[in-house]
Amino acid sequence: MKVLQSLLVFALLCQSLFAAEFETEYAEGDTISPAIFVENMDGSHVQLASLLQAESGINVLFIFGGGDLGSGMPGHLWCPDSFEDTHILRTLHGRYADRGVNFIAVAEAPVYHSQMLGQKAGVFLTDSDGSADFAAASNAFRDSTRAAFESGILPVQPYLDTRFRLMFNRREDLAPREEYGQVHDWQGVFRNPRETQFYGVPGFWLLDNSGRVIHAPFQGNIYHPHDAEVTISYTFSDIEDALKALL
Repeated sequence: MKVLQSLLVFALLCQSLFAAEFETEYAEGDTISPAIFVENMDGSHVQLASLLQAESGINVLFIFGGGDLGSGMPGHLWCPDSFEDTHILRTLHGRYADRGVNFIAVAEAPVYHSQMLGQKAGVFLTDSDGSADFAAASNAFRDSTRAAFESGILPVQPYLDTRFRLMFNRREDLAPREEYGQVHDWQGVFRNPRETQFYGVPGFWLLDNSGRVIHAPFQGNIYHPHDAEVTISYTFSDIEDALKALL
C-alpha cells in the first residue's frame, strides 16, 4: 500500500512532456538505436552500442533496479526482484565470461518512490541536472549502486540510468516535468509493452555486437509482488540454454 501511495504522489507531481512519437519496443530481430546512452560512474554519457564488444559476438545485457540510495535494502538494491535475479547474473558470468560472452549491467533509478528511500519525491523525473536535490539523489544512487558492485552482488561494474530512459514508462500520467529535459524517441524501448508494473525490472537481453536482439528478452520475474502475483517467467536454465544454442 505504501508503494502505491508513493506512486500516486509522484503522478500528481508530473506533467506531460513526451516525444512526438516513440520507437516501438524492442523484440527479437530488432537492432538497438545507436543514439541510446547510459552513464558511467562519473556521470558521463556512454553509447550503449559502444559497450557491445564480445569476443564471442554475444552480449548479455542485465537491466535491473539499482542502488537503494543508502536505505539499507538487501544487496544495496531498491528492487527485491532484481536482487533475486542477480544470482542468475553471477552464475552466468561465472560460467560464460571466460568463453567470450560480454556482460553489461545497467542500474535503473527508483524514480517513482524516491521519497520512500530518503530523497525528494519524484526528484529523478521532476528536477533539473543543476538542482541540489537532484545532485543529492543521483549521488546517493551512484554510491549505493557502487556498493552493490563492491559487495559482490554484481559481478561487473554497472552503468547507470539515472533518468530511467531505458525502461521509461510511457503512461502520460507518469510523464516527467519540463525540468527533466529532452524525452528521446527511444526511451522505453526495453520495456515489455505488456508490462503492468511501474518499473518493469529486472530483465535480460541477448545482443550481438551490431546491437541486434538475438533472442526474445527474458522479462517478467516477480518474486515480491505489489498488488500482483508471484510470477516466474524465466530461470537461469532458460537463459543458459539460449546461450548454449548461440555459442
